[in-house]
Order: sequence, then structure tokens, then C-alpha cells
Amino acid sequence: MKFKRATVFGLCISLSLLASAQSINPPKEILVNTSDLDTRNPFDGITSSGVMTDTTWIIFITIEAGSSSAHHNHPDEQTMILHSGRVRATVEDREYVMEPGDVLILPSYVPHQMVAIEDSTWTEVHGPGFNNARKFE
Repeated sequence: MKFKRATVFGLCISLSLLASAQSINPPKEILVNTSDLDTRNPFDGITSSGVMTDTTWIIFITIEAGSSSAHHNHPDEQTMILHSGRVRATVEDREYVMEPGDVLILPSYVPHQMVAIEDSTWTEVHGPGFNNARKFE
């Protein structure tokens, strides 16, 4: 009986030492100014910049009147917050005219397209787990 207790006690000590030897590095906050982000032009008349985290992608969009995104879908959910201008959002076979303050939530894989009725700006939040972009570090 003593041998079993000693073995269990030794195993507990070994596991405890092993666990304490591991280094756990929790994520750190990052402060980013949007003026420091790289911009790109995914389509004519559209400028975007963004920040990638471990689980989300935040994109800042500026679009000229008459310009549009491609008709597309993606595996991540998308939330779009319109800040200025007006945008026609086509989601599957439905159309919405978005105005400042409107929020559009798109589930995964739902086909959609945005067409600027006026010069417009919006923010998109994609997640979880959209990993096609460079992570900001």
C-alpha cells in the first residue's frame, strides 16, 4: 500500500513540475491607428485597409459612387456598418439600400455584392477565423 501511495505522490509531483515548467503566453492588446495600416485597391474605385486578429478581420472600406464589389461569398460571417453615403447591398436575391448607421449581418457562404450609390465608407468585421489576410503584428 505504501508503494502505491509513494508512486501516486511521485507522479503528482512530476506532473506538477511539468505543468509549472510550461510557459503560457496570453495574448496582448494591440493599439493600432488606421492611418498606419497598408491600403489596397481590391476593385476599381475601392480602397481598403484592415487589421487581422486571431479570430477576426476588421476592414475599413472607402468606395466611390458607382463602384462595386464582386458578387462573392466566404466561409466567415460578415458584419458591415455603414458610416457615410448610401450603398445597395444585394444578398442572394434580396436588395437593401443602406444608409449611415445601418448594420448588415451576413451569415457564412451567403452570396452578396455591394454597389455604392454615393461615395461611401464602412467597416466590416469578419469572423471567426478568416485567415486569408496578413495578421497585424
